[in-house]
Amino acid sequence: MKEEIIIQDTLKHLAESEHDGRPVSRETLAAELALPPDVVQRILHDLEAAELLEADSLTMTPSGREYALHVLRAHRLYETYLAHRTGVRESEWHTRAHVAEHKLSAADVEQLNRDLNYPRFDPHGDAIPTASGLMAPKVGRPLTDHPVGWEGQVVHVEDEPPERYALIAAASIAPGTVLRIEASNQDQVRVAAEGCVFGFPPATAEQITVIPLSDGEHFDRSLERLSSLVEGEAADVVRLSPLCRGLDRSRLLDLGLVPGTTLSVDLVSPSGSPVAYRVRGASIALRREQAERVLIRKHRENADG
Repeated sequence: MKEEIIIQDTLKHLAESEHDGRPVSRETLAAELALPPDVVQRILHDLEAAELLEADSLTMTPSGREYALHVLRAHRLYETYLAHRTGVRESEWHTRAHVAEHKLSAADVEQLNRDLNYPRFDPHGDAIPTASGLMAPKVGRPLTDHPVGWEGQVVHVEDEPPERYALIAAASIAPGTVLRIEASNQDQVRVAAEGCVFGFPPATAEQITVIPLSDGEHFDRSLERLSSLVEGEAADVVRLSPLCRGLDRSRLLDLGLVPGTTLSVDLVSPSGSPVAYRVRGASIALRREQAERVLIRKHRENADG
């Protein structure tokens, strides 16, 4: 790894930790950068010599913080670009953004910010620094801090380490998801969301940051995913999932999957995916992962019939 990239990664980690209120040490830096302690010590010495860091306290100087926030801003804006403007798989966002953050100039980053209409948060719910270095304050608490029966909304999902994040992504839980804690013990936290129930190890559940629902809001048990609809049932579209972004979102809207649209199952393929749905007199085929991004409310007569 080139030393310039290591320096940028070090400063970015310090900026993230400072904003999140997480303690940082030489040991956590070595673990984050996957580097031996002697190399980390040398990097810290180089940062101090460049007047970017006070090595003893691991405190960035104003110049170091400005440098760090540029890299952090580039990374989070590029992830946002990949999520909303491309068809790149979510599992590739972090790696691609890590490459791009080391190449984008300040002018490139500002152009990207304008093109994306000045987003405040990236797809994981992380605050994006402004050009002047301002960041929205961190809000919410880990899911594991709340009791059984608690209802709230996801505001952030930590994407590291990737093996834990993969479990959350597989459940299609993202910032904006409303959920309810159904059970919790030392082995598992079970949550209900969008007509499904998922179980996570506590360490994984801790990576989901949530806030309480606003006054007057409640957990809607009637809300389900289109993938749960079976032949003979009908439902109305309530909204698209927060996970439905970019090109996929545009395609579903173009197909008529807007709030209030009534749909039913038209034809199920032998493998179970795709499924053809009857929408406004037309038949459209959706893969299961697409159907999971459409939130519906089934007609009451489905249960009564």
